[in-house]
Amino acid sequence: MDFFDKMKDGISKGIDTIGAKGKELMEDTQTQLQISSLRDKRKKALGDLGALAYALVQKGALADEAAQAASRTIGSLDQEIAAKQALLDQSGDETKPAGAVVPKAGSALVKCDCGAEIATGVKFCSACGKQLG
Repeated sequence: MDFFDKMKDGISKGIDTIGAKGKELMEDTQTQLQISSLRDKRKKALGDLGALAYALVQKGALADEAAQAASRTIGSLDQEIAAKQALLDQSGDETKPAGAVVPKAGSALVKCDCGAEIATGVKFCSACGKQLG
């Protein structure tokens, strides 16, 4: 075998190796994307389950103490959010960063179908657990 044949064989082996590694990398990347998608779906499903559990606790259908404690925490957080949103609504427009959305006066709270006042932007009613917006 002369020099050029050896070089040709070396290049061919290198190209084959690069092709195999590239294919392996693409398959790994595709698998990682599938895992990420499955994790996103899992996160959404957990959120949906949490919303259902929250609604059950609010209706008194779920008496588990841990669930009730978590529900109370959510209710407290909703109240804190509403209070802080009200402070923002009362502050002057000059304190808002450029490009910030300025809510209309009195828009910090919305009414749920159950009659509870809920902070704007909250996803679930703290009183009945209904999904809002």
